[in-house]
Order: sequence, then C-alpha cells, then structure tokens
Amino acid sequence: MSAAAWLAVSGHGAVLLRCLLHRQTMQTILEILLVNAKEGTSKKTGQPFSIKEAHCVLRDQTGKAGAVGVLTVPKALESVAVPGTYTASFTLDAPTYGPDQGKVIASLSGLVPLPPSAQRAPLAAAAAK
Repeated sequence: MSAAAWLAVSGHGAVLLRCLLHRQTMQTILEILLVNAKEGTSKKTGQPFSIKEAHCVLRDQTGKAGAVGVLTVPKALESVAVPGTYTASFTLDAPTYGPDQGKVIASLSGLVPLPPSAQRAPLAAAAAK
C-alpha cells in the first residue's frame, strides 16, 4: 500500500485495515437469544439457499449489554450457534461479491461457550448496578 493510500485511511479505519492486513482475530462476549433460518431461491442463480441468523446481545466484561443486533452464522458454526453465552471470535474480511462487496466487515469465526459460573458473575454484577 502506498504512503498516500495509508494516509487517506484515518481513525478507526486505519485500525480495521491493519487488522485486516494482519488477519487478527477480535473477541467479545456474545449472548445468542434466538437463531432463525432464512430460506429461498437466489434471484441471480436460481439455486435454493439457507442462511441462519442469530439475534444477539454483545456484552462487555461486566455483563452489561453494549449492542443488540442480528449476526449471520457461517455454515461451519451452524451446529454450535444455539441460544447461550459465548466468547465469540471475529475476523475482518472484504468480500468480493454480494451486498457487502468492497466493504470491510467483521465475520463470526468461532464460538466458545462460557461456563455457567462465568455467565452468572458478570450478569449478576450488571443487575446489581
């Protein structure tokens, strides 16, 4: 990347770009509330598709909710992504196709269930505040 291109990327964009270039993994506490399947037929190819989406709460280390949203579950994690609380790993990607073409996005790359004791402690502390 040229120096001019690097200077054009500032703030958080520079951090995201560095993570993308170095293939770093980011982790957060993620609570999956519900998993839905979307099925249909691709307008482009005419082939059937199925996509699983997890309705989630992102939590900080104290258990406090930081954001709520929907996350696409990769095929490799469909059997693991069930309601529960996890340490979720994300990698950055820049798809060359689809609705996110050319955008830097975070993709779910791993889910490790939190033990029940680890789930209760931060959530109890957050509820006490």
